[in-house]
Amino acid sequence: MSLVQAVHHGAVLELRLNDPARRNTLTRAMCDALSSAVREAGEDPRVHALVITGASPAFCAGADLEDLKAAANGEVANVEAVYQSFMDVADCPLPTIAAVNGPAVGAGMNLALACDLRVASAQASFDTRFLQIGLHPGGGHSWMLLRAVSWPAAARMLLLGTVADAQMAKTCGLVDDVFEPDDLVPAAINLARAAETLPRDLLIATKASLRLAARSTHRETFQHETSQQLRSLKEPPFQQLIARLQARLAER
Repeated sequence: MSLVQAVHHGAVLELRLNDPARRNTLTRAMCDALSSAVREAGEDPRVHALVITGASPAFCAGADLEDLKAAANGEVANVEAVYQSFMDVADCPLPTIAAVNGPAVGAGMNLALACDLRVASAQASFDTRFLQIGLHPGGGHSWMLLRAVSWPAAARMLLLGTVADAQMAKTCGLVDDVFEPDDLVPAAINLARAAETLPRDLLIATKASLRLAARSTHRETFQHETSQQLRSLKEPPFQQLIARLQARLAER
């Protein structure tokens, strides 16, 4: 059984965590498979966007508790693999969408947060869970959460243990939209298809600029974007797309 199923939908690659009996717990094998699939997608010229989801009934139940207990005794390799898997998602050069079909718990919530945006099933929930099991947040959880929601919403979930259902997640901006369970993955794939016809190199460069803008000043972003735009003016995609636009305008 493949722990991460990869299905191509045109230029959109769906990656499905596939260990439903364990609610898609992030075991070492699962994490290694996910990291490998994400890296391969980033290098595959056919792929323009990723959708990450889980086999029902959960999106991801988080880290393996046995691995957490082992880490307390200094055996940290498996926990580090968990961190690496959602950092590989966060570092993916392509647009990433989490289709959260059920509970996203602890490190499983980190996996959803590592994506560029999230859509949710009406059955989804978001549970930080860390403090409730006597554990400090890990893997950059608070950093990602604060970039998705406001301070009060983050404090409510992280410090007070509030579990966000799908509607609360939409209200606070944690997810972009909510769908019925059977409609979730098709909706996420349809959303990702917006990247299908875009020039892949330009898509990658623009995501890199967006990431840079998040940690740069206005002036630094201005300088970076200007140099990148001037470069793109000389590339075939711009020349071809402008020619098509001018031809359409001439027909009016």
